[in-house]
Amino acid sequence: MLNVMPSFVYLLLLFYIPMVLLLVISFWNSGFMSLEPAFTFDNYRKFFQNPNYLKILWNTLIVTSGSMALLFVIGYPIGYYLGRMVKRYGSLILFLMIIPVEIGFLVRIYAWKIILSKTGIISSFLVHIGLLKEPARIFLYSRTAIILVLIHEWLPYVVIPVTIALKGIDPSTIEAARDLGASGFTIFRKIIFPLSIPGLFAAFVLIFIPMLGEFAIPTIVGGSSNYMLGNIINNQFMAAGNWGFGSAIGVILLSASVLLIALVIKISGLEKLL
Repeated sequence: MLNVMPSFVYLLLLFYIPMVLLLVISFWNSGFMSLEPAFTFDNYRKFFQNPNYLKILWNTLIVTSGSMALLFVIGYPIGYYLGRMVKRYGSLILFLMIIPVEIGFLVRIYAWKIILSKTGIISSFLVHIGLLKEPARIFLYSRTAIILVLIHEWLPYVVIPVTIALKGIDPSTIEAARDLGASGFTIFRKIIFPLSIPGLFAAFVLIFIPMLGEFAIPTIVGGSSNYMLGNIINNQFMAAGNWGFGSAIGVILLSASVLLIALVIKISGLEKLL
């Protein structure tokens, strides 16, 4: 009991109590910098009866789901290469992938803003090879820009869990399959990929929930027409001062995260391992 007490206290103070407070405040009457204890669904009605908020919710789900899918498509082959094929320098490659993550978060986003701008590297290159007649802002302030920066931001968090999961596969299992005449594709489909699913799930949990609440990247490279729910929550707390409504949106976002994770667990069959 004493061994788990520090972790329990940490989660209680910094996670469970704030979540309960968020849930409670979401049912209170609120206005500009004011809260009135009550039990009302007005904050939730305000969200679901406004088509603009529903559009932003849909945009958030599209951007995060698309980014997550592309992260798996790009990150899994890299993780497979590092986990199954690289014998030397694998740790060095992972270290080099982690180094950019240590650079300031906003610095990386503004660097992408410069790259994607009208006078940035991409636009200048396309002009140089003749695909564009003059410099143009073709990616900045778009959903594409948000997804591109999200992939750059979170790719190491896919590669690392997948690499660890693949390195943990017992080589004797692969050798036994080969001795029984299994082809390389069959080994991958029947052994390697199923055993790497926990790594993919760990990456999903690490990335998807923070990505749903993202607000800095959409603000800087997405523009006002590509806002996500994180932007609305930030505006309600920091600008509008409507903490009740902001809390309700936060609860909606958290509920969507829990439902999506439960769906992934069900589809992948991970409930047998949890």
